[in-house]
Amino acid sequence: MSLSAKTVAVRLPSSGDTRRNLRRLFPASFASLFFHGAMMTLFVLLSSPGQAEIPVEPAMIQSVIGTETQTYDPARDDPFLSTVRNDYSKERHQDPVADVPRKDEVTIPGQADPLDNVGLKGGALDGVLRDLGQQFGMTKFGSGLAGAIDGPNPNSDKLLPPGGVIFGGHNRDYFKVIRGSAATRSFLLEKGGGTGASEAAVAKGLQWLARNQAADGSWRLDGNFPDKGSQNDVAGAAFGLLPFLGAGKTHKSAKDNPYDKPIEKALKYLIDKQDRRTGNFGGGMYGHGLATIAICEAYGLTQDPLLRRPAALAIKFIVAAQHDGGGWRYAPNQAGDTSVTGWHIMALKSAEMAGLDVPEITMKKAQRYLDGCVSPVDEGYGYVGIGSRPTTTAVGLLCRQYLQSWGPQNIRLIKAIDLHLKPNAPAAKRDIYYYYYATQVMRHFGGEAWRNWNEKMRDTLVKTQDDNPKGPQFGSWPAAGDPHASSGGRLMVTSLSLLTLEVYYRHLPLYYRDMGAPDGMKKKGT
Repeated sequence: MSLSAKTVAVRLPSSGDTRRNLRRLFPASFASLFFHGAMMTLFVLLSSPGQAEIPVEPAMIQSVIGTETQTYDPARDDPFLSTVRNDYSKERHQDPVADVPRKDEVTIPGQADPLDNVGLKGGALDGVLRDLGQQFGMTKFGSGLAGAIDGPNPNSDKLLPPGGVIFGGHNRDYFKVIRGSAATRSFLLEKGGGTGASEAAVAKGLQWLARNQAADGSWRLDGNFPDKGSQNDVAGAAFGLLPFLGAGKTHKSAKDNPYDKPIEKALKYLIDKQDRRTGNFGGGMYGHGLATIAICEAYGLTQDPLLRRPAALAIKFIVAAQHDGGGWRYAPNQAGDTSVTGWHIMALKSAEMAGLDVPEITMKKAQRYLDGCVSPVDEGYGYVGIGSRPTTTAVGLLCRQYLQSWGPQNIRLIKAIDLHLKPNAPAAKRDIYYYYYATQVMRHFGGEAWRNWNEKMRDTLVKTQDDNPKGPQFGSWPAAGDPHASSGGRLMVTSLSLLTLEVYYRHLPLYYRDMGAPDGMKKKGT
């Protein structure tokens, strides 16, 4: 018999059967509906967008804390770099060249001329100034920047309020505009007080860094130097990379950039080290903060979309790792110290200048941390808690300038500079960590105080650079005598020396000289 011819008897349920079935299934159906509804509600809550694009899970950060081991000398109350070994989740941090001997030199496409594309070359400065004005929304720009850098325009009676910020908020082209043009850098160098000798020192220092990059793209604080530091390869990679970015060099190929491949290798090294879930680069919070600055500046210079996610994720880790008191220290959510906090505030500001979002509450909490470290007597800053030390004061003041727009008319800033920075101007005694921060503070402060500081700082660094062209350390700076030599060694001292000599064009001065800005430099809408 075929299927179509087969007779099948079907019993239809009665109304009584339906009611009994419903009563029997109701408890299970209700429980299932309640469970799935609760799960969907929880999913929506967890998936709600916050202030940034990439969430960081607190539980993951806690697992990182639980498996990190830290070693540092508690007797030294102001260490620069703690030696932090990240042993957690080794599968996510495998180094494909871990067993390859470290290589101290890499081949770069030709040796850079120490004065090529650096130094005082003049250039079409009016065009440079017009470009800057258009990028940052200023009117009547003309040659106003020259007046802003040299001093207030005596012919202008319309000035910004004292301490007015030059550029604020988000502008993703900040780094690209300032460092991307040789003419712009030359102009800022000349007006800021740099010289051909200082730029030649920068060029020689970059060559030394390129020669000492390891095969995997990193630099080693404990590299093949007579004055090596502690092992922290993430921090070392950031220190090696930052001076190239400070000079406007990127991983993008260009006729005047012989360092694109070394920079690309360094960026790849850091991205490979980053935890894809939490955003942590490793190397402790010191290493993470430094690496975040480097990634954010590289993204700001190029707007390379491949760098956006690592940069945003690194910022989210910093935000999640902030202590309730507003600071940062060796591990996430640890009560802060001024040294580590300074690096992370700079990382957050680098992200803002690159066009990335940073929660305002994070910045407000950082201000609260600074309030807990400043002495009400002399406006000095301590390492942990209230104190008055030149190094931590320089860090605190730079953070105030960026976070709260403390300008050259700010009484508290003036007092702190008079009591802590001016008496400790650059001299024979080495402390590049202090000079790095203090130089930026004085650059933004401007005026005669900056000119006096700059002359001593610039000439001291040029004179103390290794000038033996036949020696392996030619172009670097020795660490001997520096209070942080045992931590950062020659690599850190060289990196911070280069960044200090790049101060003229690495960032625009935050404030106009003394009285504010000439009328032609006013921001639109002010």
